[in-house]
Amino acid sequence: MSLLPFHRRRDGVHVGLGEEERALIAELSGQLVALLEGRDESDPAVSRLLPPGYADDDEANAEFRRLTVDDLTAGKIRNAEMVRESLASADPKAPLTPEAEQAWLRSLTDLRLTLASRLGLTDGGFAPGATDDRAMLENVYEWLGFVQESLVRAVDR
Repeated sequence: MSLLPFHRRRDGVHVGLGEEERALIAELSGQLVALLEGRDESDPAVSRLLPPGYADDDEANAEFRRLTVDDLTAGKIRNAEMVRESLASADPKAPLTPEAEQAWLRSLTDLRLTLASRLGLTDGGFAPGATDDRAMLENVYEWLGFVQESLVRAVDR
């Protein structure tokens, strides 16, 4: 295990997550897939993941959604599944492929958007409401940001 979630070596970007961290991201990715497959339009997290294309034009937005939502959803599911596959890889020491790097970046964004929606996170910060479960979700949200930053830095090197 590395101190950083991701690091670059000569042969590419490597995942340096421990077993518990891998299990957490795999579980969250599975939940993301289930959320997207269910696609409950009334769920604020789904709305955050699949936002309207036009804020002020319901007709244009409905057409935009009709044309894009299936492909967008399928892409998000593919990204989350690729993350899960790379975590379950028979060779955890193998570097990520460039395609997997991009899938990780996109999927981490989707995980953070989902958690932000659940937490009521806005530009002003976290919505009030202190519970143990909420504090845990806030910590996971922040940690996923650290993981994402580590990946961005590793990819950019």
